[in-house]
Amino acid sequence: MGDSITRNICFFTATTHCFPGATVQHVLDKLLGLLRSLPSFINRGVVHVGSNDTGCQHSELTKKDFNDHFSLLKECEKSVFISGPLTTLSQGVGRFSRMLGLNTWLQSACRAHNVGFIDNFSPFWNRSKLYWCDGLYPSRQGSHMLAANVQHMVQCSPCD
Repeated sequence: MGDSITRNICFFTATTHCFPGATVQHVLDKLLGLLRSLPSFINRGVVHVGSNDTGCQHSELTKKDFNDHFSLLKECEKSVFISGPLTTLSQGVGRFSRMLGLNTWLQSACRAHNVGFIDNFSPFWNRSKLYWCDGLYPSRQGSHMLAANVQHMVQCSPCD
């Protein structure tokens, strides 16, 4: 489940729910209902959100929304991973700095809340082939890389 970065992410054994323009708060509004609607044999989910929040330049509000998100995740009986933001190309130093700050904060916040974190920042760092010419959205190769990174982290994580 995520914002438009997840639009072309495909898995053989999973369903992708893409909400273009979604912010952390928007995902919060939909997440619990979606998790509760999943069959009981599905025990893991991945949430990718944050890119749109960094564009709004409200870092502290985004952190608060994520903290609300962590509280919500404790209520569900699923193991949910947070898929960290991708680095950006040609979006300016301010946007890059906010994405790096969010990524760094999310790593420690996920650890503190015992939530799995998927680092996408490092694999996408300075790799222009993984982006469309806009420098924001993953190219076909980038979508495959993101899917492989998410799948690897979820499958390698210990079972709950």
